[in-house]
Amino acid sequence: MDARPECIVCVLRQALNTVRLVTDDEAIHHRVLAAVAARMSEATLDQTPARLSKPAYELVSAITGVADPYASRKRANNADALALLPTIRARVEAAEDPLGAAVRAAAAGNIIDLGIGHAFDIERDIEAIMSRPLAIDHTDQLREELGRGTRILYLGDNAGEIAFDRLLVERLLACGAEVTFAVKSGPVINDATLADAIEVGMTELVPVVETGSDDIGVNWDDVSGEFLSLYDSADIVISKGHGNFETTCDRVANSYFLLKAKCPVVAAEAGVQLAEVVFLRRRATGHSAD
Repeated sequence: MDARPECIVCVLRQALNTVRLVTDDEAIHHRVLAAVAARMSEATLDQTPARLSKPAYELVSAITGVADPYASRKRANNADALALLPTIRARVEAAEDPLGAAVRAAAAGNIIDLGIGHAFDIERDIEAIMSRPLAIDHTDQLREELGRGTRILYLGDNAGEIAFDRLLVERLLACGAEVTFAVKSGPVINDATLADAIEVGMTELVPVVETGSDDIGVNWDDVSGEFLSLYDSADIVISKGHGNFETTCDRVANSYFLLKAKCPVVAAEAGVQLAEVVFLRRRATGHSAD
C-alpha cells in the first residue's frame, strides 16, 4: 500500500516520540524534527508508510548516537507479557474454541506499539480484546486450511507482543502445521529481533528466521534468500501488525493479517474503523514496490 499525505505528519510524530526516549534536551528534539522534515520534503508517496518512516528512526540514531532507543522498553514489554502469559494461556486452553481464542490473544498483543505512541495497558486491553468479537474474523477460513504439514510463515511484529504470538503458534502446531517464525535482523522501533524470540521462548517452539534487514515490515529489496524462499513456498502467511500489513498486503500470497488498526490510513486499507481489531484473509493479485 502507498503512503498518503497524513503519513508525513505521523512520521514527524514518531520521530519526536523516539528522540524523547533518548533525551530531554529540546534543542536535540528540534534538530531531529528539522532533519526529518527536510527528508520528508523530498519524499514521494509512491512507497509504503513503513519505508517512508524508516529515515526518521535512522536520523534519531545518527543525531543522538543511540542505536536502539527502545531497548529498555522492549525488555520491559517482554517481561510484562511473560508475566501475563500463563493466565492468558489458561484462558485459551479452557475456551470452547481454543484456536479462535488464541487468534484474539495474539491480536491483543498488537496493542504493544511504541512507535506510533498510543497509550495502552497490557492487562486491561488484552482482556477487552479477548472478550469481544473481532471486527473481521477469518479464523474459520484458517481452520479449513490447516492440516498436517501445512507450511506457515508467521511474520512477527513487536517485542512483548511476540510472547502472545506463542499462544497462536502453539495452536497451529497442535493442528499439525509446520510453523516458521520471522523476526527482524536488527533493531528498529520496538520490533522483535532474535534476542526477543529467545527471551520469550519462541525458539524453543519453532524455527526462527530473520528477514535479512532491520526495516519496518518487510523491505523486499533487502530480504535474505532464506526468508524469500520461505515466503514464496509457504501455504499460509500470518502477518502481524501495521508494518507487515503495509509492506505485504499487495504481495502474491495466501495471507492472514492480524492487527489493531491504529491509524486512519491502515484502517481504510483494511476496511474497518479506527481502533478495530482484525484477522483478515487477503490473497493479493499483485505486488507494489516497498
